[in-house]
Amino acid sequence: MPKFEQGMEAMLDMFVFETSELLEKLDDILMRTEESGLEPDDIGEIFRIMHTVKGSAAMMGLQNMSGLAHSLEDLFSLIREDPNIKYDKDGLYALLYEGSDGLKAETENLSDDSIPLTDFTELTARCRAFAQVMQGKPAEQAEAHTASCGGGAEIYSPEDGDDVTAYKVIYDKSCLMPDIRAMVLLNQTKSQAEVLATLPPDLDADDAGESISENGFIIKVRTDKPDEIEEHLKTGINVSGVERIVKGGTPQTSPAQEAPKPEAAPSPAPAAQTAAPAAAPKKAKHEDKSAGMISVKLEKLDRLMRIAQELVIAESGVLHSSDLAPYKTALPNFDKSARELKKLTDELQDMVMSVRMVPVNNVFSKMNRVVRDMNKTLGKGVILEMVGENTEVDKSVADMLGDPLMHLVRNAVDHGIEMPDERAAAGKTDPPTVTLKAFYESNDVLVTVTDNGAGMDSRKLLDKARQKGILTKPESEYTEQECFSLIMAAGFSTNTTVTEYSGRGVGMDVVKKNIEKVGGSLHVDSKLGEGSTFTIRVPMSLSISSCMGIRLCGQEYVLPVSVLEEAFRADPEEIILTPDGKEAVLKNGTDEVLPIIRLDDHFGLEGGERDLTKGIMLICSAANERAALFAGDIIEDMQIVIKPFSPYLSSFGLKEKGLSGTSVLGDGSIILVIDAGEIMKGRDAK
Repeated sequence: MPKFEQGMEAMLDMFVFETSELLEKLDDILMRTEESGLEPDDIGEIFRIMHTVKGSAAMMGLQNMSGLAHSLEDLFSLIREDPNIKYDKDGLYALLYEGSDGLKAETENLSDDSIPLTDFTELTARCRAFAQVMQGKPAEQAEAHTASCGGGAEIYSPEDGDDVTAYKVIYDKSCLMPDIRAMVLLNQTKSQAEVLATLPPDLDADDAGESISENGFIIKVRTDKPDEIEEHLKTGINVSGVERIVKGGTPQTSPAQEAPKPEAAPSPAPAAQTAAPAAAPKKAKHEDKSAGMISVKLEKLDRLMRIAQELVIAESGVLHSSDLAPYKTALPNFDKSARELKKLTDELQDMVMSVRMVPVNNVFSKMNRVVRDMNKTLGKGVILEMVGENTEVDKSVADMLGDPLMHLVRNAVDHGIEMPDERAAAGKTDPPTVTLKAFYESNDVLVTVTDNGAGMDSRKLLDKARQKGILTKPESEYTEQECFSLIMAAGFSTNTTVTEYSGRGVGMDVVKKNIEKVGGSLHVDSKLGEGSTFTIRVPMSLSISSCMGIRLCGQEYVLPVSVLEEAFRADPEEIILTPDGKEAVLKNGTDEVLPIIRLDDHFGLEGGERDLTKGIMLICSAANERAALFAGDIIEDMQIVIKPFSPYLSSFGLKEKGLSGTSVLGDGSIILVIDAGEIMKGRDAK
């Protein structure tokens, strides 16, 4: 069964986007003020958020969401009007968090017609009962509905002459937001007659819609053409009938005209957006700031990115076509145009990438709520710290990070951080802390989740893995690092009992697989008694990268230029041996000595250039390491679209061996992408 009235489906995306942002903002305010207390600005902002959600949901026909938001809005209406009003702070915040969670869950499920709308009646009733208590009334006392528009005789006054007429406009029972429909009709009527009074008198009042739905909308005008005004009122949107109220007599009912309705039907949404009390304040507040901004669906940006990627590949195919090789020296104008084309495609891809970049703060801030809820349940008093939250990543990468981070933070609080008595017994005086940190490293973004808890015992992990039957080699061959990585095996857990938040390891295999889907990796490190660190490494952007083509043993590879400092041929006197017999190069014009890594040896290739003075030294810097990678030759710089390895290929440890992915060139051939950071890190591990 459809959740919206006809024509509203087109507005769903914008409703979900705006409502989700408002509810995230609400959570931020609640997290910030739960301990410090509500300031007047916070109270006003929460009121506006609920008011906007109420109006937008009602316009969409989502009366369940609108009703819940309305009940929460009422609470802050009372607080806003009387800052000294007494209330149970913990009870208020419990209702707000529960209401926020309910509205967020409902918003996420709106696009799935198989999920029925949630009944918020019980929660709404609790909010209203809380409001009654705030006002000093018994909680069970129902709020009286005092608005009255019946009869109609009271609309007239003794001073009214024969040119004054009152009408009662009746709306369809299925009409959404009758107060807004009445407001539109009232504004239209003012251009045709002098409006003297209305019932209800304030169409922006909280109970105006309910009053009009039950009793109709009464409007009194001064006009010498009462019949024309009546005909005009009948053409209003969703109007089912109009009653002319006779002074001291019975209203005379006149059915609404049916014919004009189809002509007016296409305009409900724009009219509602213009007149809605929920939407108008928001528009007025942000109009100047957002004049140069628009909202774009992510799928459109994805499509734009794919086009840019295909353009780069097509450009490479044209400019490096073997058919042009014999003519390049004879086509100077073509070469000039090719350089201009490359400049434009570079600018295009830079712009597309920048449009898709968002700060990880959007993901980090959601973890505040996770830690807050767990502290309430577990009583650990964990502090969440954030570092580098303005680090930007591709929108698709940011979306992917949400679930893995939530899982890692939950595990850190639940299983990593000890209970207060355990920390005291261990002599720990520093507060229990979980730190989220994001930073760039070469062409990747690293996100770490660090706790100062109990840490992990590699021997216990190995024993548990043996009991689970998931060891793949003799125990004596496992390094400490490999023991920590065992927690990412399917079904591995260190918890002996099932808790609400599980134990470190449950689902870690899923976390790892989700990260690998975007070409990332998950690294675990721990020190017993001091804490653990989980490091997520993901590409900064899943798009186009500038790379340098190199040749190893007759095969072509590419190296991202983001890690490349310089390339040169070394003179014989610049090649030296270190005291431990390892090859190194004395960098040009300096006294800096850098270790040499022969790439052909690293990848096990044969037949490559062995003379260090005839090949190319590639000075690379990544992962706090610097070294000279030795290649046979360099080809040219190129723009490529890096594709991560499939989960199947990733299982062979290609990332750890120094390969980050592949790319398709313009001629259809596949080329491997070198990860200098992993290669240099692997050198230290040997």
